[in-house]
Amino acid sequence: MMVPEWLDLATRIAGIVGGVLGFLGGAVLWMARNTLATKAELHSSFEAHGEEHDELNRRLEEGESKFAAILADLEHLPGHSDLNDIRDRIAAVEGEVKALAATIDGLKEVLERVERPLNILVEHHMNGGRR
Repeated sequence: MMVPEWLDLATRIAGIVGGVLGFLGGAVLWMARNTLATKAELHSSFEAHGEEHDELNRRLEEGESKFAAILADLEHLPGHSDLNDIRDRIAAVEGEVKALAATIDGLKEVLERVERPLNILVEHHMNGGRR
């Protein structure tokens, strides 16, 4: 029995295609083996990630406790109404200081008027009544 020519050609082409596909498949497997991570590498990567995650959790808890302490400190600070009261008190004190300054200026004029005659009297008594 004779094999038709086209069947012989198809068998040869199939052999060549199969060889090329086998070679490409082997190359892909070899590249995958050298490129993809192994089970041990994945395990160590997961452990490292777990440790980093634990560190982040610790830092987050520390940050939350610091934030709670800051909030507790903020509760003791004066509020808006307290600051307004302080501002009003300072304004009242400022007015009283201005009034005192005006009084002191008035006393200065009085002291200047009294100073000259007082100096004359002191000089008179120091000299024993003589000039």
